Amino acid sequence: MPNTLDAAARWTRYLASRTYIPRAHLLQQHFASGRVSRLCDCGCQSFDLTVEPDVALEPLMPPSDRGGCALELGYHLVEQPERGSVEIQVFVDRRGYLSGIDVSYCANSAPMPDDVVLVEPPFHIHGALLA
Repeated sequence: MPNTLDAAARWTRYLASRTYIPRAHLLQQHFASGRVSRLCDCGCQSFDLTVEPDVALEPLMPPSDRGGCALELGYHLVEQPERGSVEIQVFVDRRGYLSGIDVSYCANSAPMPDDVVLVEPPFHIHGALLA
């Protein structure tokens, strides 16, 4: 599946609707307030987001010196429960604002297939966003 602005919006909506992610609703607000500044073309569906300095949002995380990965999730796929997986990392900037989401298939060893269906809940969920 090619990486597009629609894919970025779809993954953001997906994460924003997960009840097991604290402050998930803020993901959609941050996405809507920013602009996608990069779509990865390696076969994954990762993107970078830029939120202008004058935009005031409730941060996902407390401000820090540099930001970084705030949340990691790993999902099995319905059609491939023992082999296929989708890994998602949510990144924030130093203000605590969403700065990107990395979405890869099988640890980025192959391009993202079309229409993946994820098994809920994730088999792996870790990060400072959970605190």
